[in-house]
Amino acid sequence: MEKILNTQKQPENEEFDVFLAHNSEDKPEVRALANQLKEHGIKLWLDEEQIPPGRSFQDEIQKAIPLVKSAAIFIGLKGLGKWQRMEVDSLTRMCVEKHIPLIPVLLPGVSQLPENLVFLKNYTRVEFSKSIDDVKALKNLVWGITGTQSSPQQKPTELWFNGDRLQQFHKALLSAFRTTAKLKQMVRFRLDENLDAITGGANHSQVVSNLIEWADAEGRLEELLIAARKENPGNPALRKFDEQIRNS
Repeated sequence: MEKILNTQKQPENEEFDVFLAHNSEDKPEVRALANQLKEHGIKLWLDEEQIPPGRSFQDEIQKAIPLVKSAAIFIGLKGLGKWQRMEVDSLTRMCVEKHIPLIPVLLPGVSQLPENLVFLKNYTRVEFSKSIDDVKALKNLVWGITGTQSSPQQKPTELWFNGDRLQQFHKALLSAFRTTAKLKQMVRFRLDENLDAITGGANHSQVVSNLIEWADAEGRLEELLIAARKENPGNPALRKFDEQIRNS
């Protein structure tokens, strides 16, 4: 039988922006939030992504803890799991010693910290009270992890949008956000709006067209442009359109 060689060796001292401590019962919600954090460039440590089969769960966690820059402790309706209790003890000691952020995160349905975690009251918490799609809570979590708060939305100036410009804007947005999921993420995080509630469409191109029509009707075209540039600053089509419209 032909041998299969694993040539992709993961760096032993790879650093992570945040360690996600959670009860396995809350895995679906934590996984969904992890995906949202990744969309914002957060490099995270999540057990199912970092622990290879056949490894000691506890040993791998203890190896990871010294490599993280912050820690988020997710608390759901089931409270803390067996392994999470050990994680919290280690994380707390490390955070105190290294002076790094320790972020209690209350998942939907949880309004206060459990009695056995009262010491976490000393740390500013993030509350996803009603839904993991809470934009404000996500922004606060990103802020806690990175130490950088989202800057206030740049005040729009008077820009000239006509029919041709709207078509160019449509093409630029399609280039910058190639899927509806990416577009939805930008609209939710940057504009604090629900794309599904704003508009629909038979395909992605139609969704983009409807979004532009909505922004035009609401007087928010430039705000949409600013938000798109912030979300994808490196996209050449979007950058070129922005420069053209501001220099006209």
